[in-house]
Amino acid sequence: MKTIQIPFEPDVIVMGAGTAGSSAAVAAARRGFKVLVLEEGNCFGGVSTAGGVNEFYANLEGMGNIFSHLVSELTQFDALEGRFFKGEYLKLIWQTLVDEAGVYTMFHTSVIDVIAKNGWIKEVVAVSGSYQMRLKAKYYIDTTGEGDGAFLAGADFDSGNPENGRTLHMSLTAMFYDTGIKRKNYLPPGYEPINSVEDLPGLRGPVRLADNRRYANMTKIMGHDPTNPLSLSQAEQEARRQLVRINYYVQTLYPTYALIFSGQKIGIREGRRILGEYCLTQEDILGEISKDFPDGVAVATAQIDFHSLSKPGHAGWRQAVQPYSIPFRAMIPQGFSNLLVAGKPISGDQVALSSYRMIPTVCAMGQAAGTAVALALEEGCLDIHKVNINSLRELLTKDGMELNPANHKPFAPEPTPNRADAA
Repeated sequence: MKTIQIPFEPDVIVMGAGTAGSSAAVAAARRGFKVLVLEEGNCFGGVSTAGGVNEFYANLEGMGNIFSHLVSELTQFDALEGRFFKGEYLKLIWQTLVDEAGVYTMFHTSVIDVIAKNGWIKEVVAVSGSYQMRLKAKYYIDTTGEGDGAFLAGADFDSGNPENGRTLHMSLTAMFYDTGIKRKNYLPPGYEPINSVEDLPGLRGPVRLADNRRYANMTKIMGHDPTNPLSLSQAEQEARRQLVRINYYVQTLYPTYALIFSGQKIGIREGRRILGEYCLTQEDILGEISKDFPDGVAVATAQIDFHSLSKPGHAGWRQAVQPYSIPFRAMIPQGFSNLLVAGKPISGDQVALSSYRMIPTVCAMGQAAGTAVALALEEGCLDIHKVNINSLRELLTKDGMELNPANHKPFAPEPTPNRADAA
């Protein structure tokens, strides 16, 4: 494989340009540092754009000025309806944000190795097409969604349910549009029709939106490992097969509707959970009083959204929680000094993950991570443990983050507090 070099050495490398990664990159670059984002896809926003998960399933206020800018711009584009948004516009908004911040980006690029010694990452090895690159920075942020960067560096992790190893299921979302004309409905040979809402593989729906659209988060893929390429590929193919049946079901109910979009990538709820210096647990988030950590750098407001690990349909455990803070320690992988993790792969148990994995929350985590490494660099500090946490919290508050969980409201549109349904 041929090697190429980039004409600069970044201060920060962000692995993954999903919501957390895009936010982290913007936050660090806004403070004057050279940030390079490595992204396997071709747009910013990850599952919220390429994945078609067009729903902010958490409260929208107090999540930092990056997320508030997304909300404001979506509103200006007339692309936000309650908690639902138009992902194509979000792609454009993210592009403008990273341009304004001066972020360097390499799309179509995957990290294949991370060279670390004694907890210090020296470089990452990335590939794009037929070219390989060895890239160095002072700080690295893993926002891959599955903890790929930290895993390659040798970080310890958990994954799946401790009793049966099952991860939270994957979903492929779709959008239907009312054409105003009755359309031919077709189910290819070999597919069983879905005759009732009880037969749906995933969530009930589709949700009716403005502009004659219906948003369908109705697939449910269980028993697959999103970190295994064969298993992930099988999951995505199974999702398309489910969508064939769902399309027939939706058009049976709404004869004038047509399928106009499905996610380019499947939505992964859980991959690796990197073991950090603190692990958020269900005990932390189920208290009657908001859990406020002294090193809290973001706040989660969403309910426990724990879909059944073995049953199709809507079964699961959904329970409101008091808003709680995300401790900075949960973002620091054990044993590493120049690596942070933001988004889904932070250190937490499976139940806690089902709450803090939502888009507004991971955007806030990303802003916190980017601000933290920028502050460390400003202070001439090459060990993330030594960053001044009070200064970091002050900067985040100044940048629109409400870090007191008691000042947030719980988000729980669908409470079904039955833990037995989570099995």
